[in-house]
Amino acid sequence: MLQSIISIVAIIMVAEMSRRADARYRSETTLPMQWLLDGTVIRTAPRRFALAFFPVLLALLLGAMVVASIALSPRPGEEGLVIPAIACVALLCVALHAFYLRLVAKSLAGWGK
Repeated sequence: MLQSIISIVAIIMVAEMSRRADARYRSETTLPMQWLLDGTVIRTAPRRFALAFFPVLLALLLGAMVVASIALSPRPGEEGLVIPAIACVALLCVALHAFYLRLVAKSLAGWGK
């Protein structure tokens, strides 16, 4: 049950981050999706797709983890690691999405040009 709550909170956080970014970048038709190390944008996607991609991916990933944690039994001695593992993945994904949005902001401000 706690793993479901952690997953739902993480998905809501990432979706809200994307919703705010969508409002902020309303004038942009496309957003960067892939960069070279020097900051040059090499792939873009339509704004809505770019911002919806990660929340959907996160929902699928955390959903699979929650279903697996309910349907499968852990190995002996690993019973207490299910919730911390899901919490770590959720936290890492929220941080990764924040990093992505920061890269988008830097790219649109002229970084890498």
